[in-house]
Parts: sequence; C-alpha cells; structure tokens
Amino acid sequence: MESERKVLNPETIFNSKIERFKVNQFLNNEYHENFGIQWNRFNKLQLDSYNGSNESCDRILIQSELGISFFKNKTILEIGAGNGRFTELLLKWGAKVIAVDFSSAINANFQNHKKYVHDGSLICVRGDIFDLPILEESVDIVFCYGVIQHTGNNLRCMNQLAKFVKPGGNLLIDIYSNSLKHFNPWIYLIRPFFGYLKNEDKKIKIVENFVNLVFPIQFKLLKFLHKKTGIYKLLKFIINRSPNSVYGINLYLDSKISFENAKNWSICDTYDAWSPKHDHPVSFKKWNLLLNSLEEFNIKVSKSCGQGWCAHLVKKHD
Repeated sequence: MESERKVLNPETIFNSKIERFKVNQFLNNEYHENFGIQWNRFNKLQLDSYNGSNESCDRILIQSELGISFFKNKTILEIGAGNGRFTELLLKWGAKVIAVDFSSAINANFQNHKKYVHDGSLICVRGDIFDLPILEESVDIVFCYGVIQHTGNNLRCMNQLAKFVKPGGNLLIDIYSNSLKHFNPWIYLIRPFFGYLKNEDKKIKIVENFVNLVFPIQFKLLKFLHKKTGIYKLLKFIINRSPNSVYGINLYLDSKISFENAKNWSICDTYDAWSPKHDHPVSFKKWNLLLNSLEEFNIKVSKSCGQGWCAHLVKKHD
C-alpha cells in the first residue's frame, strides 16, 4: 500500500531542519517549466534589492492597502513565488514564508534567500496548488500575485487558496484583466505559433532577437513621448501594446532601473507573455463574481491595478 503523504503544518515546519535546508519536492512535472527556465535565467532581475526600484514593494502595499508592519510575525503561504521578488520583501518585513512554485523557479528563490532559510523564516516547496500538502486553515496570509490566470481554472484556484487561510486571516490575490486598458492582442496571436516550438532555449533566442531588433526604436519613441500629454498619450498607449514588453523602458525613463535591466526586463516579460500554457484574464464584473463566490470571506479591497484586478479578503471567524 502506498504510504500516506505527509501534510506540512506551518506551526511546526519552521523548527524542522530536514524540511528547511532543501527545496521540498512534491512533484516532478515539466508542464509549466517555461516559468522555471525564465526565473532561473533572470533569477535576480525583478528583485527590488537587485534592480534598485520599489516596484515589488509598491505592488504589495498598493494592491493590499496594508502597511509594512502588518506583515511582521505573520505566517505566509506564497503561491507562485517564482524567483522571490515578493518573497524577499515579506521576509524583510518580518514574516515567516512558505514559498511554493509549480516550476523549478523555486530553486532560484531558495538560492536568492539562503540567509532566511538558515535563520528559519523561509521554507521552499515545489508543488501544485491543486494538490498541495499544507494543513488547511493554518496560515495568517495566503499571498498569490500574478498566478491565478495561469492555473487553467480561476475559480478552482481561488477556492484552493482560500482553504489555507486561518479564520481572521487574509487572502491577497490578483488576476489579469481582459479590459481594453490591459488587453494586448499581439500576444494572443503569437502564442499559438510560439507554442509549436518545444525547445525553450530556442524560444528565448527568438525573443532576444526580436527585442534586440525593436528595443532601440521603442526606446527612442517612448523617450520622446515621456510625460507628454494630449494626443501623445494615445501614441504611447499604442507603443505600450507592442508584441514585446516595453515596461522596462518606462521604468528606466522614470529613473527606477538601469538601461541594461530595462532591456533584460523586456526580454524576460516578453518571454513570459508569449510562453504560458494557460492565460485566462477576466472582466471586473467576473472578478467580483469570483470573489463573492468565496462566501467565507469579507472583501476589504477589490480594484483595478497593474495588469488587471486585485483584492484583499479577510476570512470570517466561525
């Protein structure tokens, strides 16, 4: 008879050296390995501590409408943690974090934050949100940014996330929007053709070649349009809907990151946009229907942000 799989209890897991000093493997599935390749290659790019910006910090605080002190001494389950752009901040703010990712990107997270592994505040897990061996209703915060739309089933994913939150605990989530403001038709035209390619190294090379070709032109145009108003804003909107990501250029023009990081950001985000197996953005109406289906939660925040919609929910006490 197959032995029963161990369920990880956050109350005791941080005291276990066996669990702490390695990436805990609960699957060996290459289905989403495009994200693993991406974040092991660009393993530090989007870390605030590396690029010198406050992009990740601002995203957490603005989307959640919480202060830094709120996270201190909280136990957080971070789903889709990737290389750890949010993990490093949650740890810096005094939380204990169980960082989970489906792909080998979790290895980059582990390497980036070894000091927190050794001080007992970080556990890294490679696992599937739909089959995750974490004790239910066991954490103060479930944190999941940039992930739900890639799981293949938005509602099922949100129900899974909700299970791990303690009564009185918090659920911090976001999702991509399909509104005109956020929608980029180019990536949906490119993905079917890009998906035929099975070699991820070849895919990245294609992205690099494309970015190298168009980046200088986009940079000059966006530099000219930077902070201009009127009809120029429409032109900027069109350029921002390029087949490749120009987000890094805008960060550079706002003096947030270096030019080199801006170009790498474009390569990283473009590969990210062209490669996912699933991408199911929603309207704001659909987003609120999804949130309201979580009947055991009160909705504190539900609004537009970044690439789509975000929410902060609090689980009701029994």
